[in-house]
Amino acid sequence: MSTPDPQLQPDDQSLQQEQSTIQNRLPVHTHHCRFCNHLLLATTRDIPSLPRRKDPAKDKAIILPLPTSNTSEDTDSSNLQEHYTILLSTTVPDRKATLVRREDGFEKRLFLRCGRCRVVVGYFLDGVLFPMTSVAASASGGDGEGEEDERKEKVVYILPGALMETGVMGDEGRLKGVDDEWRGWRVEV
Repeated sequence: MSTPDPQLQPDDQSLQQEQSTIQNRLPVHTHHCRFCNHLLLATTRDIPSLPRRKDPAKDKAIILPLPTSNTSEDTDSSNLQEHYTILLSTTVPDRKATLVRREDGFEKRLFLRCGRCRVVVGYFLDGVLFPMTSVAASASGGDGEGEEDERKEKVVYILPGALMETGVMGDEGRLKGVDDEWRGWRVEV
């Protein structure tokens, strides 16, 4: 009765290729402010498994790598997808850096705040601590104002217990673990 249409077979092959690329893609995790549930960042990385800052930094902040400006946009050329992190516009950096006293000296931090409740959720370290970034920042010119926007950061430090994943938002048991981590950080500092 009906004859197979030869044009459908290429569509089936392209559909299978599309499904295989979807399976190779890394899952995107979205994270919210722990205090007001405001959406702050999206990443393909598993934040709890990332490394933390060690002593003499007592905050044990999570080290979250950000994509650099030379990250290739062409993901079709390789089968493996690279990790990616986006700080949403709801994550607001302070206008000026803050000097933090540590046992081994001082550290200049640019705090990141939740755009809704203004709680500090993380920070960037000042480019002075990293010669390659400070050279790039000074090469961009300017009189010091707006320098934070022009400088490309390589990592952001997320404070323990400041973020929660979307899937955890309604789970009281898992939220209690996040609260315990935050309380422990507060006592140690």
